[in-house]
Amino acid sequence: MSGKTLNIKRVRDTIIWFSLIAGIAALLFFSINRKTNAGVKTLVVKIEGIEGDERLITDKEVAQILTLAAGKSLTKANIKSLNIRKLEAKLNKDKRIERADIYFDSKDRLNVRIIQKKPVVRIIEEAGAGYYLDENGKQVPVTSGSVVRVPIVTGLKEEFDPAFLTSKKPSKLKDIFTIMQYVKKDAFLSSLIEQVNVEQDSIGDIVLIPKIGREKLIFGSALGMEEKFDNLKIFYREGLPRLGWSRYKSLNLKYSNQIAGTLSNPNTAKIKMPVLKDSLQATLVTDINKKESIHH
Repeated sequence: MSGKTLNIKRVRDTIIWFSLIAGIAALLFFSINRKTNAGVKTLVVKIEGIEGDERLITDKEVAQILTLAAGKSLTKANIKSLNIRKLEAKLNKDKRIERADIYFDSKDRLNVRIIQKKPVVRIIEEAGAGYYLDENGKQVPVTSGSVVRVPIVTGLKEEFDPAFLTSKKPSKLKDIFTIMQYVKKDAFLSSLIEQVNVEQDSIGDIVLIPKIGREKLIFGSALGMEEKFDNLKIFYREGLPRLGWSRYKSLNLKYSNQIAGTLSNPNTAKIKMPVLKDSLQATLVTDINKKESIHH
């Protein structure tokens, strides 16, 4: 094959490749241009539910936040006029939102995906609705019409401090948060405890209120928390089913290796009953002060 023929082939191949590249570039240009000049067809909001489908924030609230941030109705805007990063940043500033992602799909729909913060407890203040504490100890506001079912905390006088988890100062809020984080991760305890109260006396014990039974659980503080809960589980499993769920008005978990129970009826007869679990043996006795204790 002559050199002239080779040159013609190379020129032809170059033209073909250039034409293909130019065609693809033109298609991309027109596609991008059409996309950026297209109008937003609809807003699609997807909010990840909490414990099922509970919500701290609604679709309507998300749309309102985005409309205010954009300065116009989203469905009347074109795609190139919207600053997606700015809209995301606005949503991520909301204390109810853990993370927000915004993107356009191939059908010119503006998609908003919301991951909500996950409350552990709700603090009830004397004046006002109070606030939630999420799983990271962050304060989350309570808004009208959006309620998440979590244990409530009453009687707490301590004001919220954003640094309460890292502060070295004694903190009832830190103790409560630590206790309720443990409760949330335990299937039995999370189904048992529905309220926390701080006693209004000189000691200020933390008291847990169960969903079943009339007794209150005097917990004291977070010190020795795991042992206290282990003792409580044994008592609920081995003791109360035999003695009766309405036998006590309070169970005191504060003391090491025992549970002290104050009887609802002071005239209840004295009893002595063994409670056995694995290698752990316990004896239940009623003392002269009408209190019953499990001693390990």
